Amino acid sequence: MAEPHVQEADDMIDPTTLFSYEPTIDQRTIHDRVMVVTLGSFGDVGASQAQVDEHLLNTLTHRKIGTFDVDQIMDYRGHRPPIDFDQDHYDNYVPPSMTLHEVVDKSGNPFLLLTGPEPALQWERVSATIEWLMDQMDVQLVVTAQGVPMPVPHTRPINLLKVATRPELIPGNRGSGSFRMSSSFLAMMTQRLGEKGRDVIGLVARVPQYLADTEYPDGAIAMVNGLNELAGMNIPVASLEQASHLARAQIDAQVEQSEELQQMIGQMEEQYDRYMQDHSLPMNEEDIPDADEIGQEMEDYLASLDPGTPDSDKGPQVGPVDHDEDEHHSDRPGDNGPRDGHDGPQPPADPDIPND
Repeated sequence: MAEPHVQEADDMIDPTTLFSYEPTIDQRTIHDRVMVVTLGSFGDVGASQAQVDEHLLNTLTHRKIGTFDVDQIMDYRGHRPPIDFDQDHYDNYVPPSMTLHEVVDKSGNPFLLLTGPEPALQWERVSATIEWLMDQMDVQLVVTAQGVPMPVPHTRPINLLKVATRPELIPGNRGSGSFRMSSSFLAMMTQRLGEKGRDVIGLVARVPQYLADTEYPDGAIAMVNGLNELAGMNIPVASLEQASHLARAQIDAQVEQSEELQQMIGQMEEQYDRYMQDHSLPMNEEDIPDADEIGQEMEDYLASLDPGTPDSDKGPQVGPVDHDEDEHHSDRPGDNGPRDGHDGPQPPADPDIPND
């Protein structure tokens, strides 16, 4: 099989011309350790990325550093910007914007925040531009944040999937199986930066799939807590928690009115609890097996295998499954109709597998 072609720098349009600094900004004075990237993916599930952006920019001091030339990297027919029709004329056209901000956390530490839609074109060039910006401003760590729809109940804590270009960046993390899927820009960018020896952490909030088209603050809370834990930030979540209490009350009220929803969520709770029990970590240090015990257990397992067992019987294969997104659509809590652009792939059945 032929090796996939990767666009080299010498046949790529100059990535440094894709970004423009604000006239008042002297990039030589910016030295920020972390860049947070919340560019959209298949759809902003639970409005997770939008709520993170809004929370950071509304609660923390910030300034605009510059913007990408979105005319070169957007598909306007695929993601049509909003405009008003007023009686006999058009007004209030809102163009897409891919903007880099500098934000200061509660401890006085600045970091960069890149917001906007997922680029539709020139992915390699956009990734190269982000790497160039890292060099310009001494960025040592990139953290991406997004939400994905999963078959999990809102009555259980949001679980974060964590990925990284080096396992040392996410200590204690457990793998989530292997499968092939359609890429997002954030996934592609993470691989490209990792190939250049850059540190990247990806935070993926698993949002209940029946709340994918409504604002669900718990996803944003999980991602902000992940930023605080893994990137050493100090970002408060009090206002998000207040919004979460209100959203939870509204969701519970709607669930109480539908026996079908109650049954569905009850089944998800049982599945979630069984999964967490099966994948729970030992609670006490003395319960952790040593190397000899692990080796003996592996030998016992190998000895128990039937040498005539065909490959197809080696165990379950992990991967996405079909899901009818429109089924029972009217019973979704908080559902006000489909959100523009949210037509991505359906979630796999395993609550530990993202569909990025």
